Amino acid sequence: FTSTREMNTSEVKALQSKLDNILGPHGFEVHPFLVGWYNDQVSPKFHLDHPPDTLAFTVISQPSMFEKAFLPFLSSQSRTGLHDPIDECMLHYFSKVQDEFPTVSTLHDFQLSPSRRPRILVQTAGHVAGAVRFYKPEEYPELGGKKYYPVCHHPVWGGWFALRGVVIFPGVSADMQMVEPVRVLSDIQGVDLIKLYNECWQDWRWRDVGRESWRNTRKYISSILKPCQRRGLR
Repeated sequence: FTSTREMNTSEVKALQSKLDNILGPHGFEVHPFLVGWYNDQVSPKFHLDHPPDTLAFTVISQPSMFEKAFLPFLSSQSRTGLHDPIDECMLHYFSKVQDEFPTVSTLHDFQLSPSRRPRILVQTAGHVAGAVRFYKPEEYPELGGKKYYPVCHHPVWGGWFALRGVVIFPGVSADMQMVEPVRVLSDIQGVDLIKLYNECWQDWRWRDVGRESWRNTRKYISSILKPCQRRGLR
């Protein structure tokens, strides 16, 4: 994609399939969105510097990422030691997209701007892409106006996933309609999710809200939580 072009819905789906072919075997999923959808939801200091109809994809790691991507990466000779191992792993697999599409721009959840702001707010990107639902405290009067942080919930994986970053296709616009993320939690579950995420996040119970019958591997839990704990994130 070296020149400006517009894609229709079927072409976007075809491109999504190509990205799935690159990242899917390693435990990732991708979902398209337009830069304007994201910019409309964030303050100007977080805006992406692209036209509003620019095509982008949010990248999510599934539970299988640990076995399909992280362990193979650790056993390879690809580590540089310059970053956290999980961050290096993400850089490695995102580079596979760049190898196929050299003009893309990639932003990771761990990258900061010179002013120490996140370069991308991955939760917002995931929500506008319709991939995950962003549950916000202000939507629930039951929380009584107490200061709580919002949290994302995946319709399949619950809280057992990670928003890893976005892939932007500069010069590629798309004719797309925004898809509202699926709301799989009841109001009671939504309140429970937010409270557990903010008050008891270390015990991981918030990840199981709406997914009580499903559990993850201990190795994967450690792989996605330890880097976040080191960064002071929730």
